[in-house]
Amino acid sequence: MNQKTPVVEWVVAESDSDWERLCATSMLKIPPGVATASPDRRYAQRILAGGVLMLLLLASFSVWGGRATQAEPRQRIREARTTTPQKLAVVTVDEAAVITGQTRDQSATERWFQYTWAGHDVRAAIQTTAYSKLEVRRVEVLGERAIAQVVLPATDVTPAQRQTLFFQRTATGWQPAEPDAALWGPAHTLETPSFVFHFRQRDVVAVIAVAPQVEALYHDIRQNLGLPLLPNAEKRVIEVSVAQPPGRVLPWGRTPEEFSVPSPARYRAPVELADTELLLQSVVLPLLKDEVVQANKHHMVQTNWQLMLDGLYLWQMWDMDLPLSSWREEVVTWLYADLPTTQPGQAAMLPEYYPALCAAHQLWMPSPFQINIPLMCAERDWEDWYLAPRDSREPLMYLAQLAAPMSSGEYMNPWSKMDRFGQPGQTVALAMFIEYAVTIYGREHLPTLVAGLGQYDRWETLLPAVYGVSAAEFEAGWQAYLAARYGAVIAPE
Repeated sequence: MNQKTPVVEWVVAESDSDWERLCATSMLKIPPGVATASPDRRYAQRILAGGVLMLLLLASFSVWGGRATQAEPRQRIREARTTTPQKLAVVTVDEAAVITGQTRDQSATERWFQYTWAGHDVRAAIQTTAYSKLEVRRVEVLGERAIAQVVLPATDVTPAQRQTLFFQRTATGWQPAEPDAALWGPAHTLETPSFVFHFRQRDVVAVIAVAPQVEALYHDIRQNLGLPLLPNAEKRVIEVSVAQPPGRVLPWGRTPEEFSVPSPARYRAPVELADTELLLQSVVLPLLKDEVVQANKHHMVQTNWQLMLDGLYLWQMWDMDLPLSSWREEVVTWLYADLPTTQPGQAAMLPEYYPALCAAHQLWMPSPFQINIPLMCAERDWEDWYLAPRDSREPLMYLAQLAAPMSSGEYMNPWSKMDRFGQPGQTVALAMFIEYAVTIYGREHLPTLVAGLGQYDRWETLLPAVYGVSAAEFEAGWQAYLAARYGAVIAPE
């Protein structure tokens, strides 16, 4: 099918008279039904066209005028950048580095490259340290100092661990340095009814989360130990400090009224362990120790019951659902079911997860021995020496094994506990004694038991007064509980 290409012809008239003349000739044929414009209508069209033209001219002037007026403040901003020191807030480098710092007389691009290279230099310095295989998650450069968050890969005996490292720029490059509190942000204070927390900005999230938990645990501890809550008592001061090293939160002597615990960043801890867990365990260990000391004085506990206070400490720590509480099952099962199977002449059997158990406790203390768990977490010879005597491997399941009657006023040196009582694991056994008493007779009797340590000097008088049962009946129930709960085998007395 043939189609003809349409032809369009344009005719331009210079005026209305020309338009009328053209319409009258055969050169321009107006289609039927299309009328010519009247003079009035043509006048209105000219007015409208003029208005549109005026608007276009105004718009064009505004655009060019606006560009001219904006040029001056932009020029002032550029001049200010070349004369005023500027702070580069945050620059992210290859998903791992965050660079901050002060610069002078530099463009934004120059600053970015400077701190990017500084971050890479810190990362290179980390790779030359003893932790050459670690993964660098984040680097912050603050002037001549730097903070790096790293992750150590898992091994056969340890899980993946995280840690914060500190560096100082020197003439020879970035070198490991001691933590500086100034890097940890402004100082803050948070008060609860019983405590005052001092901490820095970087620890604010952990402290705010932990403070109410510490307050609640403090009330529980004092209630369990039969200690009154004094409404106007002076508040204990707890400092959370990045300068405080980990591994020593539990003092050998009494906990001072004001004590310091490490910032969670200081720990080389498993990655799954939250900052709040690290901080809460750090605070509770020394706090609980001091409360037990106060209970000893308040109730005037007799000398022959001093080991019971150690058992109370260990039981209370395990009862709090803290990171170290998870090792209760491992320790008790080893002591009552595994260790007794060691044959004469053999090395003492250690807990199945001994390396992990030691590593977990050493986050807060030199070894579990400091809280009277009979493991030194040292050379194997030390463990064998301590656990070598045959009677040290017999499970403690009789009340007579757990108390040492003494004459009134006799002083017991805490350093001589091992020599005087001989058998390791007595504190664990006493913690199990309290666990059984709380499970069977109720937690509400615990304050009466603690108070009774200052009133009675024998099981035969203490247990009937507190629980209304004879010592023999209590002992039989405790033995059955150990056998059912932890697989203990009752040996002849």
